[in-house]
Amino acid sequence: NNGSAEAPIVFSAYAGEKPIVDGTGVTESQNGITIDKSYIKIEGLEIRNWEENAVWVENAHHLEISDCEVHDVTYGIGLTDGSHEFVLNRVLVHHFALYGFDVTPSSVGDCYNGTFNDCVAHTGSDAEQNVDGFALGHGDQYGFTFNRCVTYNVYDGFDISSRNSTLNGCLAYNCWNGAYKLWQDQVKLLNCIGYDCTGSVVELDWDGTPGVVSLMNCTFYGGETFTVWVENHADALHMTNCIVAGGDNIGLAFEQMDVSQYQGDYNVFHNNNSDRAVVVGYTDEFTLDQITSGSWTTYSGQDAHSWTVNSAGLLFLNPAGYNFHLQGTGVAVDHGTNSGAPSDDFDGNPRYTGTGVDIGAYEINDGTGLEEIENGDESLLHCRNYPNPFYSATTISFAVPVYCPVTVKVYDLTGHEVKTLVHETVASGEYSVEWDGSDETGHKVAGGIYLCHISAGEYNEVRKMIIRN
Repeated sequence: NNGSAEAPIVFSAYAGEKPIVDGTGVTESQNGITIDKSYIKIEGLEIRNWEENAVWVENAHHLEISDCEVHDVTYGIGLTDGSHEFVLNRVLVHHFALYGFDVTPSSVGDCYNGTFNDCVAHTGSDAEQNVDGFALGHGDQYGFTFNRCVTYNVYDGFDISSRNSTLNGCLAYNCWNGAYKLWQDQVKLLNCIGYDCTGSVVELDWDGTPGVVSLMNCTFYGGETFTVWVENHADALHMTNCIVAGGDNIGLAFEQMDVSQYQGDYNVFHNNNSDRAVVVGYTDEFTLDQITSGSWTTYSGQDAHSWTVNSAGLLFLNPAGYNFHLQGTGVAVDHGTNSGAPSDDFDGNPRYTGTGVDIGAYEINDGTGLEEIENGDESLLHCRNYPNPFYSATTISFAVPVYCPVTVKVYDLTGHEVKTLVHETVASGEYSVEWDGSDETGHKVAGGIYLCHISAGEYNEVRKMIIRN
């Protein structure tokens, strides 16, 4: 039956428990949960070992799925037949054969107005398959939002074929083909990061109809073939405040001999092959030096305020370790434009903290995703944690200026002490400690913001860490 807006039908775990919907040995159905009614909520379940879908949704609306784990299935969560007005919160899908999350139109109708918050899709179980982390099938779908979603170890991370859709603070990496495959009109990526892909990190694929893709304050790194690729000249790429770096072959590639639909400025370009930083139609090629000299701007009419670097180490704290927080003296700092820039960065910290907006997904003044509240000496400002935000564990690195007693403690926002990580006297030097997101009893804490307080003699710092789970 259908629920209602005032009284949705809820299937929920008891606090501290996780019911398991297991398809092992089931022969009469291949789907763990099938939903063809509306105003339904599913909370806190583990769904596993199904020959088809863990959850299959048909022609339903006002559906909410939260805090569920899906794994070892052919398909993760699929929505079709005009399903709309749905929200997925903190859903983890892993070890699937063909997709983690999928929204597909049909003869019944196109899907629209769906939101994915803090969802994760990782690890396709068959590297020979075209496995998508997040997939929106072709059609007239529209109105989707992805907030802080993550995907990795799949063929394509985000395969977006819906118009008027926004990806905010998303992360895709270790993709066998591409991190972001974008097909439709009015697709926006804000504060997104993509890296380490065999094909392209970002690709604008031609669907037969011209569209506009906007990239703002994103960091794209390490495409083996292309870092950013535009298949057809009729598609418009608008790229501002972005970093395109670390490509092994071509940095920014236009498949055809036409860049009239490209609008770009306040970007930073780097490429391991410095001779092919920008390539048009595989004929006109621009080196990093030619971008610096203005040749690319003269040719395209774009990127008049963009920059280049000859080494990724001049941009990022640790590009080899995929830490894309900015170097304090790099050209990306304070050289972006305020126009259209998101108010927060990838870590959720505010932008506009220096004399200008920084280029890329991170603002430099939040360090490595930790908000500086108090510090007693510049020598302790090396403190950082990575990754941040994080799911399972984060490593906190810090420098001690003198031989002294050191404590590292984690607090919640109410000031309650969660865990002591370090309490000993140490010599001056650099140190690191891992926090696995647990309290003193070993139990995992809830997702949210936590404060890391470091005390070394007379010096103190408090920094912010974000857990997603």
